[in-house]
Order: sequence, then structure tokens, then C-alpha cells
Amino acid sequence: MIKADYREQLIAVGKELYLRGLQTTRSGNISVRIGERFLITKTGSNLGRLSESDLIAVETPQCTTIPAGASCESPVHRSIYNATDARAIVHAHPIHAIALAQISNGDNIRPIHNEGLVGLKRIPIVGTTVPGGDSGEEPGAITMALSEWCSVVVRNHGAFTVGTSLDQALYKMLLLEDTCHMVFLVQSVKSAQQSKHPATPTRDRSSSKWRRAR
Repeated sequence: MIKADYREQLIAVGKELYLRGLQTTRSGNISVRIGERFLITKTGSNLGRLSESDLIAVETPQCTTIPAGASCESPVHRSIYNATDARAIVHAHPIHAIALAQISNGDNIRPIHNEGLVGLKRIPIVGTTVPGGDSGEEPGAITMALSEWCSVVVRNHGAFTVGTSLDQALYKMLLLEDTCHMVFLVQSVKSAQQSKHPATPTRDRSSSKWRRAR
């Protein structure tokens, strides 16, 4: 596949993410690996209206300089490509995934439907390394998670998915958000039911009141 085809795919994936509500006009980034390079979106580019000028080639070897203007998450993408067999990466800001990670006490989200269980198995959660900031994340924890799983949610930030193609990385991101939406809804319903029907306190049969009542 020639580079022009990859550019067209990146533009199409960016538009799909935007139309699905997984991006604002200036958030997220996507990339595809081509040999010893990868094409990635520019910092601040509107994924819903990408053009070829919004895509920058970055060398994969760690010793090379990342071009000015490339996404601030380029070091994360490069780290993932060097540590895994991924051919494409999607970074988005899916709202249900972010919300669920925020209220979760664990280190992963467990899918509750068959497609999620097969396609994702589980969704690890890692902490952000840039709380309240808009600079790129440190690659370590994200890369480690994606060395074992196909997705990861970064608390207070967003999610990353990988695939053997851009279509697969996009699918994993859409599946991740659908999965988190389902889990969020189920947890909300359970919480509402518990608040309406609180558990009845168990009577202590050893108490003096219980003995007197008999």
C-alpha cells in the first residue's frame, strides 16, 4: 500500500471518530506505521476535517528527533510501535470510558457482553502522568498495558487502542466506548435500585432485645 492510501485512511478514521463523538475539534491523535516510520496527526489538528498537510512522518527509532508540529503524543506512539506488533494506534477521548475509569476502584474494566469479552477481554486502567495538563503522557505505563492488551484507558485523559490496521484500531476504540457505556449503565441502574431498596439490617439474635421479644 502506498503512502497516499495510508493518508486517505487516516483522514477517514479521523472523521469517523469525530462523527461518533469520540473527539472534540482539537483532541486525540491517530497514526499508522509504514516501515521504519509512522504517519501521525499534527498537534491541535481537527480530526473531523483532516487534510494531508495535517499528517507528519516520524521515525520509529528512539534516537531520532520528533519533527516540530507532530502530535505531543508522538513519543507514546513511538514507544508502542517499538514494543509491540501494532501497525496502527488510535488515541481518543471517549466520555463513558473516562467516566468509568474515574469512578473505578480497580485497575481494569471488565466487559459484560460477548463482543467486548472476545474483542477486548479486559480494559486496563492507568493513571495520567500529566494531571491538568495538555502535554503528552509518559509512555511507560501505556506501553506496558498495550504490550499485553489491545486497549487502555488513562484516568482523567482518554484511551488508546492498537491494531494490525487502522480499521482494527478504530474498531477497538468504538468497541471500548460501547463496552464502557454498557458497564456504566448497568452500574447506574444497580446503584439506583440499591438506593430505592436498601438492605434490611440483620437482627442480632444474641441481643437482649431479641431474647426479651421471644
